[in-house]
Amino acid sequence: SMEIDYLGAEWGPSNPYFDTLPLDYRIGSVHFVPSADGLVDVDGSEATFIKKMDRYFNNDIHYVVNSFYDESIKMVEAGGFDIIGHFDKIGRNAAAFKPGIESESWYIKRVNDLIDAIVEHGPAVEINTKAWNDVRRLFPRVEYLPRLFDAGITVLVNSDAHYPDKVDAGRATGLEVLNKLEETSINSNILCQ
Repeated sequence: SMEIDYLGAEWGPSNPYFDTLPLDYRIGSVHFVPSADGLVDVDGSEATFIKKMDRYFNNDIHYVVNSFYDESIKMVEAGGFDIIGHFDKIGRNAAAFKPGIESESWYIKRVNDLIDAIVEHGPAVEINTKAWNDVRRLFPRVEYLPRLFDAGITVLVNSDAHYPDKVDAGRATGLEVLNKLEETSINSNILCQ
């Protein structure tokens, strides 16, 4: 498998290049948003993100969040992947920059815009557990999962491990969340791997 960055219309999971690779599945993710200086990674540490907000984005958190969700929707519409990776990951860094942002109505609307695209186009969604052991955070936030379940979207647990010793990071918590949601969901397509 491979996690493939969406870097705009010319490069992302839908690029024909990835059809030539013998992959069992593809994860499509957004890590970069456009700036006047080109694409900027908004997925790093909170401290680095805050520095980039000043350097590349004039501290315009609305622009960065909207760009993240706009790029994510474009990726979902373009297709070419099986699973969308950490689809609300911008929330962690955005909240470090502006505490409480994830509870603001405009932010919630943007997440729901992306969920609308996921429901329409049907990629599976991961519960990304990578940050659980460090900051007790899952991506997406648990409150967004019932809507996905009720729409019949396949949900699976993935550690997003970049190192072998982190493959199991947060797995038990992710599976526990899935089990609780399955009990209350109208529809559930759960893959517990």
